[in-house]
Amino acid sequence: MDLPLHPVIVHFPVALTFVALIAYPALALWIGSNPDRQKAWVVASVLSIILIAVSYAALFSGEQDAEAVSKIVGNDPIGEHAEAAEWFFYCSWIPFLFSLMGLKPWKGRKAGIWLTVLAQVLVTGLLIEAAHHGGELVYKHGAARAHYEQSTQKAGEVPDPSGQEGDPGHPNP
Repeated sequence: MDLPLHPVIVHFPVALTFVALIAYPALALWIGSNPDRQKAWVVASVLSIILIAVSYAALFSGEQDAEAVSKIVGNDPIGEHAEAAEWFFYCSWIPFLFSLMGLKPWKGRKAGIWLTVLAQVLVTGLLIEAAHHGGELVYKHGAARAHYEQSTQKAGEVPDPSGQEGDPGHPNP
């Protein structure tokens, strides 16, 4: 079976978003006012830029997947998921930009660090919204069938229209 890339890639921004949600405040508290630890804030900027990159990869791979899936679930659920994912991607730049404020010594450094933490909370909420819509696509609307049906058609098999293939309680005729 040819597996789509989107379900594989999408889990990286999910995981990294929650890692950042924990790492940013922990790092901010650890750094505190200690001047020897101030340079450690670069970790937040690096995590943020990696999150942006993997979020873009998830968004791009989802766009590649949308045509096949729209034949199964229609355009409305895909549109809701795509819009939420775009909001997440664009807003994921906000913690990165705020994290840059915490890199150099100046009087707004501490504010930049805590604004990064606050922005990451916002981004996490947007991620949850996008993930919810993605989960509905798969579990409520059956989006995964698009790839199953493509795979069986390539192999010359006829897909089971009941969706019960392989279920011992529903043997195929």
